[in-house]
Amino acid sequence: MDNQHQDSGSRPPVHPEHAEQDYFSTNPPPKSLAQDIARAREFIGRHAEQGRKVVLVTSGGTTVPLENQTVRYIDNFSAGTRGATSAEYFLEAGYAVIFLHRQFSLLPYSRHYSHNVRSFLDFMREDDQGKVVVDEEHQEEMIQVLRKYTAAKRNNTILFLTFVTVAEYLWDLRELAKAMQPLGSRALFYLAAAVSDFFVPRDRLVEHKIQSSEGFTHHNNSTDANGDTKRQAARTDGHSLIIDLDPVPKFLKLLVDKWAPQAIIVSFKLETDPSPSSLTN
Repeated sequence: MDNQHQDSGSRPPVHPEHAEQDYFSTNPPPKSLAQDIARAREFIGRHAEQGRKVVLVTSGGTTVPLENQTVRYIDNFSAGTRGATSAEYFLEAGYAVIFLHRQFSLLPYSRHYSHNVRSFLDFMREDDQGKVVVDEEHQEEMIQVLRKYTAAKRNNTILFLTFVTVAEYLWDLRELAKAMQPLGSRALFYLAAAVSDFFVPRDRLVEHKIQSSEGFTHHNNSTDANGDTKRQAARTDGHSLIIDLDPVPKFLKLLVDKWAPQAIIVSFKLETDPSPSSLTN
């Protein structure tokens, strides 16, 4: 459903550092950012002292709110399978893992039982003493998963942080990258999250829930603090609802060159078109 703003194709290219300044000055940080980064710095510092490598694994999809009082949003769907599975491998390889994931997406270890056509309750039963036990057929597999999860928690080698929107994700990524800079080449970024390529600038968000009635036609524009008229990102045209999205700045170059210049960075890009030309975009 992502559609680039019609006028954006005619805009001149923006220098990455200018894009960074513009984006982060107009899109406020998540409320939990300071607390999350404080936790991350303590986690990173502890494992740096122990000589352990640290990997930031991002996982799950990002949302693009269409309203300030968010009811409707565009979603980059991702269950988080790749990120959650990969985090387990990193832990087994001796890394400390910062698992930055979409809220309620799959988690390492619990994914074995939450991402299933069966309810996790189907793996359990009540015994003769009225206690909950795991069925015999699942005992061996579950005890292995439980031992690995318990070891990661006991050794404090995994830190769980969450995001929902694309703005929250980008704020977290930038600040975590800065916190990981002292690790140098002992830092690894494994970017498996499905990040939206387009977003709605905050000053063009509709304030309240987008209405389905024709009355919404009268709310196509808003006025900013300077009295200037802004076309809202969601507007009506006759009986149609039109949504204009701007491209999310490409911050991967800044991550490589500025935010974490000595780190190892692995990123993924999903394509549905097998033609060679699609891989160049």
